[in-house]
Amino acid sequence: MKKFGVFILTIIISVLLASFYGAIHDQITYSISSEYFTVFKFDQFGFQDWGHQNPRLTTALIGVLATWWVGLYIGIFLALVGLIHSNYKLMFRNVLKSILITLGITAIFGFIGFILEYFNPEVYENCCFPYTIKDGKSFKIVGSIHNYGYIGGEIGAFVGLVYQIMIKKRLVFNQKLQPKNL
Repeated sequence: MKKFGVFILTIIISVLLASFYGAIHDQITYSISSEYFTVFKFDQFGFQDWGHQNPRLTTALIGVLATWWVGLYIGIFLALVGLIHSNYKLMFRNVLKSILITLGITAIFGFIGFILEYFNPEVYENCCFPYTIKDGKSFKIVGSIHNYGYIGGEIGAFVGLVYQIMIKKRLVFNQKLQPKNL
């Protein structure tokens, strides 16, 4: 029963961390290209009418809406894997670590997306049809950061799975090495 509580808590923590990450992430990328949000994302999320009244708050809301569901899927996935642990304390500690690993890898991949697009020598004329964008270079940088971040989340979740399996195997191996009381 306690493992079920950890399972639910894991999902809640994962959704909250993903939402917070999305809000902060989009504030940072808004600083790189406000047009990515005010022209593209506001339209995509249906905030074109009222989003311009407070673009930073709208951007944070978009960050939450764009990431909470990723946290849900990753939380469910890593919590299911966490059921391999022998008790709820080990489960919670190792699942939480795997969520943090996923979050870290997501951020690293976002940075990789930034670097790759920043140094891309392609000319940015007529960027982003059907949208009219003044700074196509910055717009594409932010798009790359976002796309690589999602890839990082998937890879991070896989690494979190591998981490939990390795921890479980190490614990089982160490238990086999313990002398048995006769």
